[in-house]
Amino acid sequence: MRSDGARACTAAFLFAVGCHPSSAFWPGGGSEVTAEHASVRTVNAGYARTRSHVLVREVDVPTRAGLDYAAYHANFMIAEPEPDAPVPAQKPDTSHPFHDVVDAATMTSDVSRTPLTEDERRHPLAFAPAVTYLESHHVEGAATLTEAGSAIRGETWGLPATPGVSTQAASEAFLHRPASGPAEIWVKIEFAPWFTPFKGLADQDGDGFPEVYGKLRADHAPAAAVEAWAGDYATRSLAPAEVKTWANELSSYWYPSFNTDLVVAGAVWPDEHTEADIRQELGGKVFTAPSIVMRGKPEGKATYEVFLVKGAAAGGASPSAPTAAIALAKTKPTPEPAPLAALVAKELAAHGGSWPAWAAEVTPFHADVKKRLATLSHGTKALAGQDGFLYYRSSLEYVVGGDLESQPAGKNPLPVIVAFKKTLEAHGVDFLFVPVPTKAEILPDELSEKGKPLVGKVVNPYLLKLAQDLSQQGVEVVDLLSPLLAARAKDGAPGTEPLFQHQDTHWTDRGLRLAADVLTKRIARYPWYAALEQHAQHFDLKETSFSRFGDLQSRLPEAAQTKYRPEALVGHQVVRPDGTPYDDDPESPVVILGDSFTGVYELTDAEHAGVSAHVARGISYPVDLVMSYGGGPNVRQKLMRRGAAALDSKKLVVWIMTARDLYHYFEAWEPLVDK
Repeated sequence: MRSDGARACTAAFLFAVGCHPSSAFWPGGGSEVTAEHASVRTVNAGYARTRSHVLVREVDVPTRAGLDYAAYHANFMIAEPEPDAPVPAQKPDTSHPFHDVVDAATMTSDVSRTPLTEDERRHPLAFAPAVTYLESHHVEGAATLTEAGSAIRGETWGLPATPGVSTQAASEAFLHRPASGPAEIWVKIEFAPWFTPFKGLADQDGDGFPEVYGKLRADHAPAAAVEAWAGDYATRSLAPAEVKTWANELSSYWYPSFNTDLVVAGAVWPDEHTEADIRQELGGKVFTAPSIVMRGKPEGKATYEVFLVKGAAAGGASPSAPTAAIALAKTKPTPEPAPLAALVAKELAAHGGSWPAWAAEVTPFHADVKKRLATLSHGTKALAGQDGFLYYRSSLEYVVGGDLESQPAGKNPLPVIVAFKKTLEAHGVDFLFVPVPTKAEILPDELSEKGKPLVGKVVNPYLLKLAQDLSQQGVEVVDLLSPLLAARAKDGAPGTEPLFQHQDTHWTDRGLRLAADVLTKRIARYPWYAALEQHAQHFDLKETSFSRFGDLQSRLPEAAQTKYRPEALVGHQVVRPDGTPYDDDPESPVVILGDSFTGVYELTDAEHAGVSAHVARGISYPVDLVMSYGGGPNVRQKLMRRGAAALDSKKLVVWIMTARDLYHYFEAWEPLVDK
């Protein structure tokens, strides 16, 4: 907490270099005021935004507004990282802050100087997700709030800017209804603690991040947005299934930046799998029946966000209630690796007979991609292609990364995949490895002019090299690259849905259903499938639509983000004959093991419309989905921790993961835990 002495300069704004004239004056000097929410509390003692690695929040009423606030308010994980280069020690220009979207005359570093009532101050909204909610629900005027947030983040104060880094952001919004006139939106703007030009600015709530408050200009406070925020967003309690969906969407959205994943919540947390340093930070404190446990690894060290949501059952990533298990006779695994190995050998011969020769054919495209990557700042994780398509930095690095098997031990995927196959085989379980090609491999023309001649062709031969080498060691690799390329080559008819979302790393309904069809046909060839057919269940399709910002829009440079609006998407939900939605079944003998490519459409957005649902419809039997948002390489552990008895009841494991994580995955490919 800051002392009164630290705020001694009350007649002018206090900077690192001293007091400055009144043009930089924002009234302040009030007493310390702890940020409080009427229904959300931080319950891990000693939580410090600037140094903690775990955050536990209790939510009394599971409204969308309350959950968003619990996730975003003063969260250590999502803080803007300090840039490598030091910030210039210059006086900032505060004459027209935030491009005038905030009324400068109202700005103050003392919340008590605002007209907000105590009740209004106790019902803050987390600004970023609240604006996203408006955008995704097509609320009139939502775009103006997006622009306001961008203007606040993009303010450079006349100083040299660091690309991809914002020195401040609108963290919270407050709705104020004056005695007369329209409702107002006030914002809390927090400054990064490392931003030295504003060193000495009051940190009234004592969280280590200085802040100011101000009223958004009237034309950036649309009435429809105010009513939407004050309505369902802030008042309707979500059902347990909706809370689960919220958690899945949050983890999926945060993953590209923070490597987040949902952990199956048990009776207590932390549990036996929780890292020792996290347990130590909690000082032995244990929380009963957590609703959501989210693990991240933003900088190589595990972090946790834990939510205790009243009225929401524990679970997070856990599957729905199982149906009665069926027992199929033990059979010997029957992999078919030879056909793909032969196909790749034939393709290789047609491209010079060597992998370097084949790679040389795509050098112009790779050189252009590398040139684009070189222009990105360290913190920028996405770049814009053409026709509204965005591309993920890690996916592009994979495409141009070279031989996947030349990576060092712990990063080379081949031995780990082979070992997993042998472990499953020892339990009598069949195995399919299914790498999902990246957007750049299927839509190279939307990324680069050099990619236009490569539509329908292979732009990263080393994925096929890994597939061939795995095949030669007995692993059956399902080829999604060929059918996706064939489908892409036939694109062009008006209204044809792309195979990948424009603003997201993931496939569309069309792409995932194509993959499900390929897998269904392969599963039907297993000798044991005839026995499974004796228990066939019928499923229908129900079309649904939704809109969303993808996971890449917010990873663009600040100036580019406002060019994009939520994308309208279609999904096909799998439903039972009575109209109830399909749910994955943990008792199924068929396991879909995967990363976020198995979670999208199934656990987020459309729901019940993901690749697992469509595989289930294809084979006429539910499947067991074991999913980890960012943990494609290590999702194996979730399955293995169930124990040998659980694994013995399975007939097939289908491991689906994005091909980009085959290259330079952010952590090592862990050895198996086979209980």
